[in-house]
Amino acid sequence: MKTKLIGVIILLVFLVVFAVQNAQPLTVKFLLWEFNTSAVLSIFISFLVGFLIGWIIGLTKPEKK
Repeated sequence: MKTKLIGVIILLVFLVVFAVQNAQPLTVKFLLWEFNTSAVLSIFISFLVGFLIGWIIGLTKPEKK
């Protein structure tokens, strides 16, 4: 459990460093919509969506006995 927590913390640190270094504005196009936003916001939203999908899949997976 402790190893997993350390891994998650290291991953979050890398995510923050990557996001801060890529703070320039960008245009996101999705289907018919177009958004002007910063790369930081786009990176964090992508991370959050991936995290939530992984978490939901983990909840629906049957437990091993």
